[in-house]
Amino acid sequence: MSQSSKTSMRNNSSSGFRHLIPILLILLALTFLLKATDTLSAPVVAVVWPILLGLIGLVKLEEAR
Repeated sequence: MSQSSKTSMRNNSSSGFRHLIPILLILLALTFLLKATDTLSAPVVAVVWPILLGLIGLVKLEEAR
């Protein structure tokens, strides 16, 4: 496989992740907003926010490759 093909494939795969971080950040903010309005319970928020932060970290690691 040529170098340009590898670069093209890498650009195509990372373009899908471009919108994922803003979406995850919005979900994180929404989680805390729902907790503040007592729509979500504290135990749910305690589980959800670390998962969302972990997903953001994984996306950033994948983008760096």
